[in-house]
Amino acid sequence: MANKKNNASSNVVYTGLKEDILSLKLPPGSLISETDASAKYNVSRTPVRDAFKALANEGLLEVKPHIGTFVSLMDINQISDVLYIRKVVEQSILKDLAISFSEADELKLEFSLNEQKRFLQSATGDEHTVTDFIKYDNNFHKLIFRIAGKESIWNMIFGINQHYERFRSLINLHGDNNIQTLYEEHCSIVEALTRRDIEALQTIISKHIYDGFRNSSALLLQYSDYFIDCHH
Repeated sequence: MANKKNNASSNVVYTGLKEDILSLKLPPGSLISETDASAKYNVSRTPVRDAFKALANEGLLEVKPHIGTFVSLMDINQISDVLYIRKVVEQSILKDLAISFSEADELKLEFSLNEQKRFLQSATGDEHTVTDFIKYDNNFHKLIFRIAGKESIWNMIFGINQHYERFRSLINLHGDNNIQTLYEEHCSIVEALTRRDIEALQTIISKHIYDGFRNSSALLLQYSDYFIDCHH
């Protein structure tokens, strides 16, 4: 019974910490202690240790023996690789989808666009808005993969996405790449699919995926301590 309770507590700690790390509430490089986490989540050290281990396995925490546990720094090379995989795979999927795109598929995507629009209309504009909209954005792309019968590929990409998710939080919180633009590009993707315009789809998705990255050099300098030294 105690084990079950520990597992449940461990999940609560894991989910809470992961959300804080991905949204940059816990910035890269920050020290994180088992004692503080135990106090915050009102649990014993065991489930906290399990959650730390899981997050370390995902590359979000780094354990330095005899020094402490830190939120891992972001890796710009890994972010660039994930963007490349996303672009190539998503261009290919949209190309296939344009051929088989049905009215039912369009309805599903329009429903997602409608949810995003409603969210943006009621959004307060604080940092939670950005974190929450990134979830809508991920769900929209996941839906495209699902409609194309390739959801398992989305899950694979999402599994290696952790550095990129944090990077997106950074550029959407502090950069020019605002969430209204993301929504408008989603609308353009659906329009191009409806027209079966493969060329437009290739251009839109490349811009959609890469824009924040291309416009972020000033942010990289400003928040350079968030990143692994690129010269290594």
